[in-house]
Amino acid sequence: SEEGGVEAVVDWELSTLGEPFTDVGLLMTPYWTEPDMPIIGGLKGQDLKEMGIPREEEFLEQYVDKTGFKELPEQLDYHLTFNAFRMSSILQGVYDRAKGGNASSAQGEQVGKLAGFVAQQGKMHAKRFMEGNRFGEGGSGSAFSGRRAFSTSAASSKGEELKQRVKTFIDEKVMPIETEVLSQGYNGGDDEWKEHPLLDGVKEEAKKAGLWNLFLPAISGCSNLEYASVAEQMGRSLIASECFNCQAPDTGNMEVLHMFGTEEQQATYLEPLMEQSIRSGFGMTEPGVASSDATNMSATITETEDGLVLNGKKWWTSNGCHPELKMLIFMGRDSDADDKPRHQQHSMVLVPFPHPGVTVERPLKVFGYTDAPHGHAEINFDNVVVPKSAYVAGKGDGFMIAQARLGPGRIHHCMRLIGMAERSLELAVRRGEERTAFGKKLKDFQVNRHYYAESRMAIDSTRLMVLNAAKKIDEGGAKNARKEIAMIKIMAPEMAMKVVDGAMQIHGGAGLSQDYPLAHFYAWARVLKLADGPSEVHLDAVAKQVIRDVEKGN
Repeated sequence: SEEGGVEAVVDWELSTLGEPFTDVGLLMTPYWTEPDMPIIGGLKGQDLKEMGIPREEEFLEQYVDKTGFKELPEQLDYHLTFNAFRMSSILQGVYDRAKGGNASSAQGEQVGKLAGFVAQQGKMHAKRFMEGNRFGEGGSGSAFSGRRAFSTSAASSKGEELKQRVKTFIDEKVMPIETEVLSQGYNGGDDEWKEHPLLDGVKEEAKKAGLWNLFLPAISGCSNLEYASVAEQMGRSLIASECFNCQAPDTGNMEVLHMFGTEEQQATYLEPLMEQSIRSGFGMTEPGVASSDATNMSATITETEDGLVLNGKKWWTSNGCHPELKMLIFMGRDSDADDKPRHQQHSMVLVPFPHPGVTVERPLKVFGYTDAPHGHAEINFDNVVVPKSAYVAGKGDGFMIAQARLGPGRIHHCMRLIGMAERSLELAVRRGEERTAFGKKLKDFQVNRHYYAESRMAIDSTRLMVLNAAKKIDEGGAKNARKEIAMIKIMAPEMAMKVVDGAMQIHGGAGLSQDYPLAHFYAWARVLKLADGPSEVHLDAVAKQVIRDVEKGN
C-alpha cells in the first residue's frame, strides 16, 4: 500500500478472483478440520470462546449483517463443497508431485494423503445442499445445532429407508441361519475355526441388494447419525454385521486404509478387505502394561537401513485366529522418539500375515467363548522386519490415526449394544407370554412387568444419548463430542448388561445356555466396559468436562 504496509497475501491456488461467497466458504474451512491435522489443521472441537475466535454461527451472522448478503446461508453449502473439492484436487496434485520427487515441501506425501478426507467433507456439504437444507437450519453437520430440536430418527428419509431395508434383510435372511452358524463355533471340533458355508449365500445376497460396506461413507453416503440406526439393527444378531461386511476390527482397519493408505497399500489390503476375501487384525493392547493408558505401550518400532524392526507382544487382537487373516496393523513406540511430544512417539505399521517372526501364541476366551472363527489372539512379534513403506501415514502419526479410527467405531459399538438389548427385551416378553408359573403367566408378575418398563426406558434413553453423540460427531468431529462419547461408552454397556441379565432371569436356565443368544450378548456387553477404554477412565473424563463447563459458566 501507499503507507508501506501489506494489505493482503494471496495464494494463487486458493484465489477466487473476488467471488465473495466462495471466499467466505474458504475462510470457514478451519471450523471443519481437526487441530492436529498436518498443514490444514483447524478449529474443530476447540474452545473458541477461550481463544477469542467467533463461533461459526457468529462469524456468518456478522458477515451477513455487514454485507447484506442475506441469501448466503441458502447457498453456503454449495460454496463449501466447491472449496472442499478444489482443495482435494490441490492436495492430490501435491501427493502426485511428492511421489515423483518434485514436492516443494518435505511433508508433501503426508499432506497429499489428506485429499480423500477433504473430499469426504465436500460430499457431506454437497449432500446437505442437495437435500435442500438451509445452512444452519437442518441436516447433519449444521453449525447451528443449538437452534434446532433433536430427533431420534435416522435424520433423513434415505437413512430411515436404509435402516428398514437392513432390518428386513436380517429378519428374512440372517435370523433363520443364526443358530446353526453359531453352533459350529460353540460345539468345537474340526470346523470350529472355519467360516460356516451358510454365510456365503447370505453375503452374496447382501452385495446384490446394495447392503455391503455400509459403514464407509464413501460407499453408503451415511452420516454417523444415519449409520447409527443401521448398526443398531445389526446388533440384534451376533452374525449380522459380518453379513454386510460391517464387522470389527475390519471396519476400523478399512477406514484407516481409506483415509491414510498409499495406492499400493489400498490395492494390497483395502480392496480385498472390502470384498471380504481377506481379514485383518489390529495390534494395540499389550499384556505387560496397563493398556488403559495407551502411552504405556512397550512394543517398539526401530528404523534400520533394511527397514523397520518390530518387537513386542499384543493380545486381544480380534481376527487373530481367522483362517483368512492376511494383515495386521501393529502400533508401537518409535525407538528414537524420546524427544518427541507424548502423543507423537508412536506409529502404525502394516504387517503381512503370515510373516517371519509373527507368532499367534493362543486364542483368548471371553467367559469361555472363543468367538470362532475370528477369535481374539495373543500374538508375539519377534524382530519382525518390514519395509519403511509399511508405515501408515507417517512416522509418529499413530495416535492421530487411532483417533480417526475410533471416531465412528465408538458409535457402532454402542448402537450394536442397543440392538442386543432390544432383542433381549423382545425375547423376555415372548418368554413371559409362553411360560406359566404359580397359576399365571410370567408376564403378569409385577416384578417382570417392572423389568419390561424399566428396560424400555433404559434402552430409549441410552439410544437418545448415542444418537446425540453421533449428531455432534457429524457436526464437529469426535473432539467436539468428547463428553458425549465418554458418557455413551459408560451408559451403553451398563444398560445392555442390565437388560440382558433380566432377560436371562426370565428365561431361567435356558437363558444361560447356547439355545438363546442372551449369555453371549451379556459377555459382549461386559467386554465393552473394557474394550473401548475402561469405564472408570470415561467417568473421570466426563467429570473433568463437567467441572470445566461450570468454571467457564457454560
